[in-house]
Amino acid sequence: MKTAFRSSAILVVLTLLGCSEGTPSAPACRTTDEKTHTEQQAACVIKTEYSVLMIRHRLSGRLDFPGGGTQEGESLACTAHRETWEETGLNVLVRDKVAVTKNGLALFACDENADLDKLPTEFSAPHWSAIEVIQLEKVKPFELDHDHLRYPDDLIPLRDAYVAHGATTQ
Repeated sequence: MKTAFRSSAILVVLTLLGCSEGTPSAPACRTTDEKTHTEQQAACVIKTEYSVLMIRHRLSGRLDFPGGGTQEGESLACTAHRETWEETGLNVLVRDKVAVTKNGLALFACDENADLDKLPTEFSAPHWSAIEVIQLEKVKPFELDHDHLRYPDDLIPLRDAYVAHGATTQ
């Protein structure tokens, strides 16, 4: 009887663990930036036509960059890559650092190859990012004001990064 109960308990635990879907492993870091940086957090600025892709943060309900803190042994550019993957599902190419926010978040120009231009202005984030992200949004940085952003002081660095990324202001 004890053996049957123990086997049943193990089977239940294995079944539950097998059904849970976590964040898939990030793809290999893709970057052209080999510089050393002093910041401890990084994000991507992903230009799409005349917009930038941002996340709608779950706790604040405001817009934010796809980004976050470094992990041990990880370059800042690879942090931007990994965090963008975790929050958007996009395997971006991280290019140069183009701005830094007052909070010390390094902003990198990042390129995607997912044809974001063809997607609607607002669309779903990957299921694994639901803890942090409500949805993904393409926004025009020069039509935003400070109150739209999770960190209001990020507005000027967002605009600077957008321009440095080679965008025009239409």
